[in-house]
Amino acid sequence: MAKSPVFDTSVFPPFAQQIERQIATTLFPSIVFYELTATSIDESTLKKYETWRRTLGKIDRVLTPSGNDWWETAKSIRRLYLKKSFPVSKLRTLQNDALIARLAVKNDAFVVTMDVDDFEIIKREMPRLDVVPADYFFS
Repeated sequence: MAKSPVFDTSVFPPFAQQIERQIATTLFPSIVFYELTATSIDESTLKKYETWRRTLGKIDRVLTPSGNDWWETAKSIRRLYLKKSFPVSKLRTLQNDALIARLAVKNDAFVVTMDVDDFEIIKREMPRLDVVPADYFFS
């Protein structure tokens, strides 16, 4: 069975139309719904995301992190912190991305992102993570 894409929040502004056309074939982390909804969006976009959430929920395509996912992801970020390879401020920005990565790995999926460098950092602690640049995926 082919791997499913998991879209990072960074791909939504430039590739919204392409994502919408293939939404039913994706795995969608609840953290991405959170990030998309918590930003300043108009009412019609909020309704679209709500429709996606309901539709994907019905077909079991929403990935919701368990308590163990949160714990293991925190330990991954901690290991990066202890190596002192990156500033603490950078690691703080990776927390949600690391959770998205964990869900992708756990569900044998790949992450599509504009922030490839960030996910390459995460991959140091999650070597099974597959990352695909959005420009390549949508070309």
